[in-house]
Amino acid sequence: MYYDAMIKLLFYYHCFRRDVSNFSLVKHRRYDGFLISMHQSGTHWLKHMLSMAITRELGLPPPKYNHANDIIGGVKEPGLHPQAPQIVMSHSIPHMLLKYATFRKLIRLPKYVVLVRDMRKSIVSNYEKWREQYGCDFSEYLRGDVSGHRFNNDVWWCIRFYNAWGYLAEKFPEDTLVVKYEDLQQDAINELMRINNYWNLQLQESALVYGIEQSSKGKMELKYDPAAPPGVISKDNRAIADWFNDSDKKFLREISRRYLKYSFGYDFQG
Repeated sequence: MYYDAMIKLLFYYHCFRRDVSNFSLVKHRRYDGFLISMHQSGTHWLKHMLSMAITRELGLPPPKYNHANDIIGGVKEPGLHPQAPQIVMSHSIPHMLLKYATFRKLIRLPKYVVLVRDMRKSIVSNYEKWREQYGCDFSEYLRGDVSGHRFNNDVWWCIRFYNAWGYLAEKFPEDTLVVKYEDLQQDAINELMRINNYWNLQLQESALVYGIEQSSKGKMELKYDPAAPPGVISKDNRAIADWFNDSDKKFLREISRRYLKYSFGYDFQG
C-alpha cells in the first residue's frame, strides 16, 4: 500500500513538473502544421510519405534520408525549402497552458496532427531498439521509471502522452487531429487525405499515392542516414503478446486502470 501511494505521488508530481516546465509548444508555434508523435509510432514513415508527396507536387528535391528532416524537420531545424509547407514534428507533451481556451485565444497555435500507436507495441519496439543501452530484461524495462530519467520511452511516458493529447483532442477537436498508426497501415491513402485536408496542403491524390509508393520499407532502408543516432533494430519475430509474461500483463492492466484516462480506443485490459 505504501509503495503504491509513493508511485502515485511520484507519477503525478512528475506530470505536474513537466506540465509547467515544458514550454516548447508555447514557444514554437508559427507553422503551417505540427506533427506530434509517440516514440516508435511510424513517425519516419509518415514524414517520408508526406515529404515525398510535397516534393512531387512542388517539383522540389526529394528528402535525402528516410527521416525526411530536410522537408519536415524539428523545431530547431525546420525544413530547408521555404516554398514548401512549413511543417515540423516533435514527441513533445504539451504545456498545461494549452489546456485553457482563454490562453489559446491569446496566441496563434498551429493545427496538431497527433500520431499514436498501441503503447504495447511502442514499448516493445523501443526496448528492441535500445535494449543494449538499457541493460535490463524486458520485465524490468516494462515497469519503467516513473521519474522519466532512465528510459527515453516507457509505460509512464506513454500514459502521460495519451492523457495529455487525449484531453486536447477531446476539448479542442478542431485543432487536434488524431491519426492511429494501425489505421495508417490499413488505409494509408485515406489517412493521408485526412491530414492533407486538415492542414490544407492542397496535395493531389496522385502525389499522395506516389508518396506511399516511395515509402515502402525496402525503399526507406536504402535511404538510411549514417549520422543518425545509434540504435539496433531487432530481428526478433515474436508476437507482441509473447513479450509479456503473466506478471507483466497484470502490471500493464493495473497501471492502465489506475492512471490511463484516454486510451484512443486501445484495450489494455484484455
